[in-house]
Amino acid sequence: QSTDMSPASSTTSLPVSPLPEEPLFFKDGIKDECAVLKLQLKERDELIAQLREELEKAQCFQKALASQADKSTQTELVG
Repeated sequence: QSTDMSPASSTTSLPVSPLPEEPLFFKDGIKDECAVLKLQLKERDELIAQLREELEKAQCFQKALASQADKSTQTELVG
């Protein structure tokens, strides 16, 4: 029998340790990035809502102008 105790020749398995905890700065960095992204998402949603309102107002104004233009170009029937 060999007295060689190298890890490669060892038949006993080493205990498997759980994965190490993520470093604290990494977790904080992820949380900070998540908070920033949520804020950007909220701001984007607010901007979309604002632009939709402006678009609706502009479309209503455009329809009103088109309606007035149609009436002003009509001629009265003289009978």
